[in-house]
Amino acid sequence: MEIEIFADGISREDADLENHRVGCRGIVKKDNLYLMVFVEKQGIFTFPGGGLEIGETLEECVSREILEETGIKVIVGELKVSITEYFIESVWTNHYFICEYQNGDSEVNLTKEELELGMSVHWKSLEEILDIFDNYETIHEHGPNVHNREFLGFINSI
Repeated sequence: MEIEIFADGISREDADLENHRVGCRGIVKKDNLYLMVFVEKQGIFTFPGGGLEIGETLEECVSREILEETGIKVIVGELKVSITEYFIESVWTNHYFICEYQNGDSEVNLTKEELELGMSVHWKSLEEILDIFDNYETIHEHGPNVHNREFLGFINSI
C-alpha cells in the first residue's frame, strides 16, 4: 500500500522532487507490546528507523536502524506500507516493515545527534500507542505531522 501526504495544500509539482529522502521504519512486536523510540527534546514518539544509506536495501536499512537505535536484532518481514510526504523544500518516503523480535542483547549505537536529543527505547501496548497518537502534546513544531505519519504507518501495518 502507498499513501501520499501533501503539506499545506501543495501539489506534487510544487515539491522539490530532487531533494527526496528515503527511510525505513520497523514495527516490532513482543509479548503484545510494540517497540517505539521517544525523542525527549522534541517530544516525539516514532517507530525505530532512519535513512537509507547508499548501496543498502530497504530491508538492510530497517534492520540496521533498529539495531543501532534500540540494540534489538530483528528478522525483517513484509513491507506493509510506504508513506510519501511532499513539502515545498523536500520529499520524504518512509517504508514500514513488520519485523520479528530476535533478541535484545546488542549495544545501542546512537549518533551524537540522537544522544543530544535524548532518544530512549520504550515498549508500548496497542492502547498506549493509540493514546499517544490521539492525545500526546508534542513540543516540536512538526511533531503532530510526525505523529500522524507514524499513526498511518502503524495502523496500516498491524
